[in-house]
Amino acid sequence: MQKLLSFGVNHRWLTVIIIAAITIFCGLGLGKLRIDTSFDSLISDNDPSKIIYERIKDEFGSDNTTIVYVRSSNLWTEDRITALEEMHFALEDLPFVQRVDSLFNVRSIRDRNGTIESSTVLDGVPFNDAEMQSARDNALYSPLVVGNFVSADGNVTAINVTILKDPENPDFDRYAYGEIDAAITPYADQFDEMFQVGPPRVNADTETGLMSDLSLLAPLSLGVLTITIVLFLRNGLALVFPVVTSGISLIWGFGLMGYLGIPINILSAMLPSLVIVIGSTEDTHMLSTYLNGISNGSKEGSRSDRRRFAVMFLIRHLGLPLILTSVTTTLGFAANSFADMGLMRNFAYSASMAIAANGVITLLLVPTMLSFFGPLRSRLHDTSSSTEARDPDNDSFRGLIGAILRLCYAAARHPRWVIGGTVLVAIVFGFFAFQTKVSNDPIAFFKPNHPLVQNVNTLADTLSGMEIFYINLSSVKVNAFRDPNNLRKLAAIKDYIEKDGRFDTALSIADHLSLVNREFHGGDPAMMTVPDTSDLVDQYLLFFQRSDLESYISYDFERANIVVRHNIHNSHNLKEALVDLDREVRRIAGPDLTVNLVGQNLMINNAADDLIAAQVQSVGLLLLVIFIIMSLVYGSMIGGFLSLVPNILPIIMVLGVMGIFNIPLNPGTATVAVIAIGIAIDDTIHLLSSYTYESHRTEDRNLAVRRTVRGQAVPAISTSVALAAGFLVLSGSSFSIIWQFGALSAVAMIIALVADLIVTPVLMSMVRLVGIYEILTMKVGKDVLNNSPLFAGMSSYQIRKAILLSEIVPFKAGDRLLQQGSIGRNMYVLLSGSAMVTLDQKHGQTNLDTLTEGAVLGEVGFITEQERTANVDAITDGEMLRLNADKVHKNMRLYPHIASKLNINIARILGTRLAGTSSRLAKYEVQEDIAE
Repeated sequence: MQKLLSFGVNHRWLTVIIIAAITIFCGLGLGKLRIDTSFDSLISDNDPSKIIYERIKDEFGSDNTTIVYVRSSNLWTEDRITALEEMHFALEDLPFVQRVDSLFNVRSIRDRNGTIESSTVLDGVPFNDAEMQSARDNALYSPLVVGNFVSADGNVTAINVTILKDPENPDFDRYAYGEIDAAITPYADQFDEMFQVGPPRVNADTETGLMSDLSLLAPLSLGVLTITIVLFLRNGLALVFPVVTSGISLIWGFGLMGYLGIPINILSAMLPSLVIVIGSTEDTHMLSTYLNGISNGSKEGSRSDRRRFAVMFLIRHLGLPLILTSVTTTLGFAANSFADMGLMRNFAYSASMAIAANGVITLLLVPTMLSFFGPLRSRLHDTSSSTEARDPDNDSFRGLIGAILRLCYAAARHPRWVIGGTVLVAIVFGFFAFQTKVSNDPIAFFKPNHPLVQNVNTLADTLSGMEIFYINLSSVKVNAFRDPNNLRKLAAIKDYIEKDGRFDTALSIADHLSLVNREFHGGDPAMMTVPDTSDLVDQYLLFFQRSDLESYISYDFERANIVVRHNIHNSHNLKEALVDLDREVRRIAGPDLTVNLVGQNLMINNAADDLIAAQVQSVGLLLLVIFIIMSLVYGSMIGGFLSLVPNILPIIMVLGVMGIFNIPLNPGTATVAVIAIGIAIDDTIHLLSSYTYESHRTEDRNLAVRRTVRGQAVPAISTSVALAAGFLVLSGSSFSIIWQFGALSAVAMIIALVADLIVTPVLMSMVRLVGIYEILTMKVGKDVLNNSPLFAGMSSYQIRKAILLSEIVPFKAGDRLLQQGSIGRNMYVLLSGSAMVTLDQKHGQTNLDTLTEGAVLGEVGFITEQERTANVDAITDGEMLRLNADKVHKNMRLYPHIASKLNINIARILGTRLAGTSSRLAKYEVQEDIAE
């Protein structure tokens, strides 16, 4: 690992050449990028209604309808009606248009003095004022026209354009929107207001907002990042590194997207900001540690040597944490790749590639850059004394950092209050988390003041909603829907829809036949009912052309279609309304009819449920992976547990905030949990890594915790604040789901910071951790590993862990290691050097034994507190392992297998030592008797 991380330092120019070559290669892939804002990416791949939807769409026509809204305070004039007619024909001429419905072809059935007149509402442009007034009255007379093609006041009309989308053309929506706009724009001056709404407009506006976000959010993020980090680290390089590493990372990420065919989507708009902000966290940690290395290094020597010392100091202290944080952050984004929704999957792919690229570039390039032009002095803190000598309770940090440190130290002294408060907060916010709703509607992606949203609401207020879906009923009986009983079922369904009030309009063949029946009865509103007999049905059908009814009835009359329009853009509300509607429709239809509710917007809405499943799956998988990784890293599940607790808390609180403020779970906010975990755990990893290092320097856990918090305070606070500020920049996005993501992520970062600085230290103080990296790199003499009776039957890994869980004490030749008659609970193992065991007796001092590497001394005092029975003096310089009975007992609770072996070996040593000592004492007593 050291070789990998120091590769850039040892091969500086080669590293620069390699990174440059990859950057050029990826840069060539940028030209292959494409944008995907289609609704298809919002639909679950596994939606079972897809096949049914396609079949119904092929038979009854597409629900991909663009509505051209036209308003004028004086609509019914020759010039304006002429403009409407010309627009109708211009739209019909577009190659992708399946049909156009407007006042010029919608059927009007009316009783004229006992004669039933069947014609279009407008049969051309009226020639005089009387005909114009008659045409207006005719339009407002038909209940099938009002609310669908003309407003109740007659000032608004609509042209409905049914589109056949080309699935092979990724730019179809933008093309269709542009062609429709070109067809209607020449007539805009004739009216007070005119616009189009529909899937092409939604996708075109999405693409426009996406490009705007890409150009706006990245510079804003960079600016906020600059101000935040430079203020904390007081060094200009805090800006240079993120700019360089994030810039290269984005080229790598977007270039690979181009080569792999992964499109840019609405979520990808925040990718530059994410890479800039997230990538800066490790840059900040590295620069902070480098500055500590400069602070602790020699002030003598060449500039190059001092930089190299600081860089190697950085690598030694951040090697494993840097790799772990890069992996966990990448996993945080990649976890969403299991979603059924293409939008989230593609974002997961693109973001994880860019973040992984940033990790590689940071690990290789930042040490290289620091070795070239790293700063040679730190303004971060007082460097008058070494780190070893600093007292964490009296550190030199001032201002906000100092105040935060004092708060952290105070909290660590009240662990019960901290743990109790944490549990209480989790319970309260957990309750509100269950109030969170789900939404997946494209219109809801935009901010409420967006022109598209305002246009959609204007359409719904004056006519009917933009959204369309079908209620399809089918029967196996021939001519089933020539039967008045089945037609009445269609009418009953419409009655329910009107009474329910959540949907705007519903039209079916029953409405058309009821209109004819009303006119046959002199226009009596009470006779707006389905005809009583099949013969009447057949007669009434003669008033319509096939084109009038093809959206409502199949050619064989075995399948009927109800076209429903609505303006519900909240998936939770829509789902509730659909559940009620489906239940009522099935009740009305009875067992003889098969019912299907289908539509593109319904499939999009169905995918909202997948957001919950994807959220649970992604979060669960990520937490499991992190738990396993951290458990392996620290050789104990307690390490995995410690890494999760402070990072689960932000997710619970963020979901609680969503429930409290009614922020829905949507494609943007659904990514917050896994991404927040992947990012927030970075500081946790750095804290745990630093704690394991500090634990080796002192047996006092509280002191180790204070030193850890002190050492990680600046990078943790600066990166968390920078992340929060960077995420808040996303509030400038054109999309609600992006600013919601940014705001919630910012909240998560601050909560994670508080958890890391308050909760994590309390938890750390209760355990002693040993990292696998320290175990594997620890140098221990072969005699200790092979010959020490204390470690008999233990693997090299277990021996190293046992050593690291204790304290290593150096000694000099001549030092007294144990004093006969003293009382102590420490046991020692010679790791290097040698010592002499002596016994003070009446006639002087007697040499009992010579101890070498691996020898154990003080084992009796370790078992029970009593006087030492002999002296032990160092013969040479060396080191010994000090095992305090109480502390070893606490530390070994996490490693019972090692503890049991140590206890067995201690028992054996005591037995052997007792037998040997008894034999020697008997021998000495005999010799003394002879001497007397």
